[in-house]
Amino acid sequence: MKMNRVNELMASMNSFGKDAYYKSELLNEMFNLQSEIVALTFNDEHAATANLKIWDVERHLEQLNQDCGNVADEELKRFKDGSWKLSNLIKAEISGNRGEYKAFSKLDTLHTDHIILKNVELKDGDQRSELDAIVITPYGVTIVEVKNTSRNIFIDEEGNYYRTGEFLKWDCQIAQKMDVKEELLKKVLADAGIENIKINRIVAFTDYRIQVQNKCESIRICFASQLTYIIDGFKSADHLSREDMDNMEFLIRDAECREAYPVDFDVEQYKTDFATLMAVLEEASAKAEEPIIEEVNNDEHEHVRFMDALNSIFRSKYLRYAGSAAAGVVVSLVSTMVAGSLRK
Repeated sequence: MKMNRVNELMASMNSFGKDAYYKSELLNEMFNLQSEIVALTFNDEHAATANLKIWDVERHLEQLNQDCGNVADEELKRFKDGSWKLSNLIKAEISGNRGEYKAFSKLDTLHTDHIILKNVELKDGDQRSELDAIVITPYGVTIVEVKNTSRNIFIDEEGNYYRTGEFLKWDCQIAQKMDVKEELLKKVLADAGIENIKINRIVAFTDYRIQVQNKCESIRICFASQLTYIIDGFKSADHLSREDMDNMEFLIRDAECREAYPVDFDVEQYKTDFATLMAVLEEASAKAEEPIIEEVNNDEHEHVRFMDALNSIFRSKYLRYAGSAAAGVVVSLVSTMVAGSLRK
């Protein structure tokens, strides 16, 4: 029975039905998965399920597991581990999107004649990268990498990028990542005969409240609010015409290689863990209720038999023909029996 229930729950979840997804599709699909998990956990009596999240499901199932005597501790742990990964993926996508929106809104206020290309995916052999923004002006091209973090940042001389706090936590090799982005962009332009173009590189942080310490000379950093000022300030002896700028935009867009990728999260295993947990808890809940139902049914059955017996007594010809004294004795006996039945 439990396996049938697992299969039933699995079949009712339709999110992530493809093998690979474009980046622009990922967040919406994760929201779909979250909505399915919420809907299967809470019944229709919960009118506000649209506002419930994965952590609400966790709390609910934790309580249900406790009520059932912790019968699903292992299943609950697996589900919670998967939920932690899913929640972090959702947060990362939301954070990235918000950060890019903040930076892009600043770029839109540039005074210099410009063309902005957003979220450009480029590839050359095994090398590939997404460039958050490419800004083309008459004085050259600027690659903008957007970072939307609330943690203080330290970048060492080699370009290692750390989140700081009580301890340094290595995040990535930001200098190398920026090198790859620049190489891919140069390759696109060089293939069309455009060489020696000035390419600037900026890592822009969206949260001005953080502290960023940068010791890497090949990386320029700023806050998103400073992007307009910095890019407007870039000057060069060479001057690109509007036709040159439009041609570069065409070349870059033509070289884009948007590809769908497998999700960096085992969705099927997560669905299986959730369905197994639900099946175990539902089975345990049903068993916990069975003795209560049986006891009630037994009590009701005994009560019916008792009332039938009383009716038989009062319908008896012996009682009808008995004298008043005998009838009083019977009534007294019946009263005692009723009182005893009620006490049960």
